[in-house]
Amino acid sequence: MELPLDALSKGYRIPGTEIYIDPLEPVRCAIISHAHGDHAVEGHENVYCSAGTAALISKRFTYPAKKIFEMPFGETVTIEGIKVSLHPAGHMLGSSQVRWEKDGKIIVYSGDYKREEDKSCEPFEIVKCDTFITEVTFGQQDKTHPPAAEIIAALNTHDGLNMLIGAYNLGKAQRLTRLINDNLPSYRVMIHSKMVAYHKVYESMGFSLGPWEPYKREAFKNQKNIIYLVSPATLLNFRPAKHFIRAFATGWEEKAARYDFSVPVSDHADWPSLIRTIKECEAKEIFTIHGEGETLKNTPELSGIFIAPLKH
Repeated sequence: MELPLDALSKGYRIPGTEIYIDPLEPVRCAIISHAHGDHAVEGHENVYCSAGTAALISKRFTYPAKKIFEMPFGETVTIEGIKVSLHPAGHMLGSSQVRWEKDGKIIVYSGDYKREEDKSCEPFEIVKCDTFITEVTFGQQDKTHPPAAEIIAALNTHDGLNMLIGAYNLGKAQRLTRLINDNLPSYRVMIHSKMVAYHKVYESMGFSLGPWEPYKREAFKNQKNIIYLVSPATLLNFRPAKHFIRAFATGWEEKAARYDFSVPVSDHADWPSLIRTIKECEAKEIFTIHGEGETLKNTPELSGIFIAPLKH
């Protein structure tokens, strides 16, 4: 059996081509699923990606690529004789699944994705295929993410206290800003300076995040009902204090345990979402990336489906 992608040190490559998907080093031709640093690097010659990803990597990198080709979702382009299209992955602004046709098969690379509603980005789209390459970041049977809106709404029990929440500058911070404004409107949202540019990109692409403002130290110290979003590295610099409590927004319990309260908001598919997506895409071959997919093999709901890891 020919694997759907060559797993090389540079990243994943479509066999028989020089087309890389989410390469880890600069290449001549890169399809980038989304703008996070473990999927996007600068210095490529040609990049194919969604408009949202193009806007974000252009803001993030000094030299994202010699040429960027923006691909509207659902429209097919031909690259080195291969028909390729992008489809929303629901992970963050511009995040894409990559669909291509080769040797009579339809293959879909999921990238990172989630199925839960997220008003800060395009919703996940099921793409029917023969072979589905799925992330399994949370591929454990007992892993279910609680609804994000309920998590944020429950923070009203801390009324009168300011909150310091660690969140990745790109993707998570924008989602949390929208979630807080929708579900905890009595709180002001302040953000770290490194998040400002990305918030503005989201809004320029038509995704309203609601009210937010850059961090104001004196206001956060002396006023109440403020949530300050900071990067995980900055969060570590804040020691416990009387006027705020701390959390790290993550689906990993062990990363959140050292702080004062929990914000288990994840932007990846949980176990029920993985099973649901595999069944709905109707693929008969499943290859797993970004985690261990061994548990999927013994899942009764997926009996009759070929499942194997795709590793570098």
